[in-house]
Amino acid sequence: MTLPLVARLPAELFALIFERLLDARSICECSQVCRSWYALTSHDSVWSTLLTRCCVDAEAESDLIPEPHPRRKLVYAHWHQRYRGFLDSYTRIRRSILLLESWAEVNCPPLLLSLAPGLGWMGSESIPVRELLSVVTDSPDMRDFLIAYHLRDGQRRQRRFLDFGFFGSYECYGEVCSLSWLSSRMLQVIAMGQFKLLVFAWCHVSRNYLGIVVGCPPAHSTQIMHHVVQLQPQSYRFVDRGLFGDFFTGYIRDLVNGRYDVQDDVISMLPNSGPHTGTSVSRGIRTTVSVMFCPDETPAFRVYRYQISFEVLDFAALGYASAQLKSRHWLIHYQDEQQTQSSGHGVVGEFPILSESSPYYRYCSRMTDDEMEDLMLVAFEGYFTMVPGTLEDPAGPDFTLAVPYTKVPIPMEIL
Repeated sequence: MTLPLVARLPAELFALIFERLLDARSICECSQVCRSWYALTSHDSVWSTLLTRCCVDAEAESDLIPEPHPRRKLVYAHWHQRYRGFLDSYTRIRRSILLLESWAEVNCPPLLLSLAPGLGWMGSESIPVRELLSVVTDSPDMRDFLIAYHLRDGQRRQRRFLDFGFFGSYECYGEVCSLSWLSSRMLQVIAMGQFKLLVFAWCHVSRNYLGIVVGCPPAHSTQIMHHVVQLQPQSYRFVDRGLFGDFFTGYIRDLVNGRYDVQDDVISMLPNSGPHTGTSVSRGIRTTVSVMFCPDETPAFRVYRYQISFEVLDFAALGYASAQLKSRHWLIHYQDEQQTQSSGHGVVGEFPILSESSPYYRYCSRMTDDEMEDLMLVAFEGYFTMVPGTLEDPAGPDFTLAVPYTKVPIPMEIL
């Protein structure tokens, strides 16, 4: 029995309290106190709040229940039973998918159009997710992966969507890489020596990929088993991106937070902030650098792809209507405090002009650590020389845009 004072409190107050309970277990425990609390905890508002908190598609679940208008408590019970063992994964991944869809609708409509409908769940009449288990192991670490395909079956492999890879794109010396999220029909396990990778993202041009380690020697199982990696054949250098759920939700969060530039509906593969990036602002121009390891390049030495972007933020601070890039200068750092320098005219054969009609320019290039024998490349910095106006018609003295000291992402190696 409840205490007399508690019993005299208005039912609306209890309803507000019950709606703030974080999980079904707490609600059910309160429902066992007395009949009045049982009635209050059974109210639709309490369970609707919990369904929303768990990111449950309540309408879809309701359609699977024979009753015409099932109570929200019954809807939750049906969802709980249907996804038993996958509840946390469902909530986590669906929250990210909803966030992605909302973001893409405004910032990248072709990406939203490219996302395929999800697969049916286990035991449903549509295509079961169980078909995926022929290429993945049904382990706790892979449940986020299974739920992701249940909600969205990757990207449609139509030609009009190939340039809008979900996991980003880059163009480097004429080669365009667009990393698409593969549909379940395209998933495959590839062998690299003693390692087996489930490839779930692929570029048909550059053969760049993302894969999950689904088989490896016991000595490495605790380190990278079920991790998302980019493993370079022969050298076995790799980039570890963590478990799929952490990688997937973190990537979507970074997309929404603007960590990846979007230009002409294409997501840049290289981020504009965070580790292995740098930014400087001078004369009203923001210069951003980002660098990544290239597992798709030769295994003979380490290759890094870097991206530089220029954006005029304030033409008043620039002091001119335009400015043209004249030359570049790099200071490349190696182990043991060794350095090399490199200079040249323009960038990738171009001399871009920044103006009010085109205030943004971005290019991609690459560097290797083969110049210093047995020494590993660790970082680089430099500057660009700009000419106010144009090279043919200078409007003032040259000025420089600094590229801050930026560390390269040295890949891990399997010995």
